[in-house]
Amino acid sequence: MDFSMLAGLMGPIQQAMGKAEAARTAARFEGKAGGGAVTVKLTGLLQVEKVTISPAAAGDAGILEDLVTAALKDALAQYRNAFGGTPQEQMQKLVSGADLGALMGGLKR
Repeated sequence: MDFSMLAGLMGPIQQAMGKAEAARTAARFEGKAGGGAVTVKLTGLLQVEKVTISPAAAGDAGILEDLVTAALKDALAQYRNAFGGTPQEQMQKLVSGADLGALMGGLKR
């Protein structure tokens, strides 16, 4: 098998990777704690966009710290559910959408 043929067979995987990256970039997650007293908005690139704290939750610093931590953990759990928590899980989710049959069919020649 020559390199150009192998490169052509990689098309489905490259397309899946491009779609996954676009989905990750566009994704937004909102973690909540304390019945919504604290919310954390997280991007698909794992950047915190915003933290919102209701005035009622701002009283006790220790409780507030716990609520912010819980909201962030909630947002991260949503991310892991959408994209996978480990590199292996992320790769599994990535290739599950690719047409690997086309790749394998080309390798049988």
